[in-house]
Amino acid sequence: MKTSHAVLVASTVGAAGLWLAERRHRQRLPLQAAEMHQRLIADTAADPEHQAIWATDGLSDEENVQLMHCNRLVSFLSAKHRVGLPDRAALRVQARALMERAPYRAYWARSGTFREEEAMDRIDHTFNSILDDEYTAAADDTEPAAA
Repeated sequence: MKTSHAVLVASTVGAAGLWLAERRHRQRLPLQAAEMHQRLIADTAADPEHQAIWATDGLSDEENVQLMHCNRLVSFLSAKHRVGLPDRAALRVQARALMERAPYRAYWARSGTFREEEAMDRIDHTFNSILDDEYTAAADDTEPAAA
């Protein structure tokens, strides 16, 4: 093998390695941010002073803590979705299971629009769309029948 070919091959392998390292780094960033967010929510839910800062007007302390717990699980599912762990079908099953529970429907009714406004990309929009579809289906199922 000529020296120029060896240099070309080595350069190509090196470039591929750098690209893969950058890709792994970009995948880790959302997980690290999600980890910090999970800790913040846990700390806030456990600390009355933090709760007072994040409290939603008109809700009891217990209702605010419940919303924080719902936010924690929804944010966890969002982070999993971002790194490709559940496919769309599995995410839909998980979203349906959440929306069968009244606290998660209350959370989504209050926060779903905000989550869509803060969506950064197609992945966030897909996640929000699936949760919104399941919220709508569950809300339709739980409404009392008209007389």
